[in-house]
Amino acid sequence: MLRIRIFIKKSPITLSIILVGALLTSCGASAEEKALKANCDRIFSNLKALGEAPASFRSLKYVDDETVPVLLGVESRNDVERKIIAEYPFLDEIIVGKEKGKQQYDAYYYAVSIFIIAEALKGTDIEFPYSREEMLDIATQENGWRDVVNPLATKIFGDYMELSDHQGCAVIDQIRVEETPDEYSSELNTSVAFSRASDYYVDIADTLQAIRNCEVSGWHVTDKCAKVDYVSKPSTYTPSDELTEEEKQILAERERDNQGSSGSSGYSDVTPWQLCSSLGAVVQTENYGQLTCKYVFLNRIRTLAWVR
Repeated sequence: MLRIRIFIKKSPITLSIILVGALLTSCGASAEEKALKANCDRIFSNLKALGEAPASFRSLKYVDDETVPVLLGVESRNDVERKIIAEYPFLDEIIVGKEKGKQQYDAYYYAVSIFIIAEALKGTDIEFPYSREEMLDIATQENGWRDVVNPLATKIFGDYMELSDHQGCAVIDQIRVEETPDEYSSELNTSVAFSRASDYYVDIADTLQAIRNCEVSGWHVTDKCAKVDYVSKPSTYTPSDELTEEEKQILAERERDNQGSSGSSGYSDVTPWQLCSSLGAVVQTENYGQLTCKYVFLNRIRTLAWVR
């Protein structure tokens, strides 16, 4: 038997769950055990949705802090800003533009994930313990992630990196894995879904920070912000029917590189959370699908890694 402590209907109760999926779908499961599974399934579904780009973003050409300052002009950046605030209104109260030379990365960005926890609990019986004012305060504390967000998330969602973890929804995750043997366990894990949603929120916070830095100083870090949208100039190069020797050499080198990195299958052999060096690079893997090189937090250190 495993002991799980979770808050339901504003009162703490302790549940005992046997790690057999059939128990929760049979008449032998208690009402409390069924409620826990229903809550965790709803949380998992909410987090998966939070990790996806909103429909309003899909028409935007650029939504990242690297390209928005230099490839979008003032009007286009304003349009991106309006859509970000419409989807994530709390960021309007957190992200403030900074003068050039004072635009270092803020460690508290990840504490914005306190809002993800609140969204993840919608439609469940689990009580969220903080008011909006308290959430805003947590989101702007330097140690808000370490002191508040991460412990609360672990208590509710569990921790995928701890194999013996039995907190919160970790037990339900194990049942979900047993019931879906053909799926990778990380794709069925609540804490992984929370991590991905948090990564996405941090990316959006970074983008809004870049836009507001442009508004305040005309610069974002070392980039001067564009006033009008970048328009690529048409190429005047007219290709001939025959490849030059230099072009043949380049194509041969690319083919060798592709074979070296992808093997005979044509897929890359990188894995999720493996460190990478080229922000925005995309690879296709056989086991994990498409992976992108993005900023993530590993052991609370911001670094580049391959993620879905």
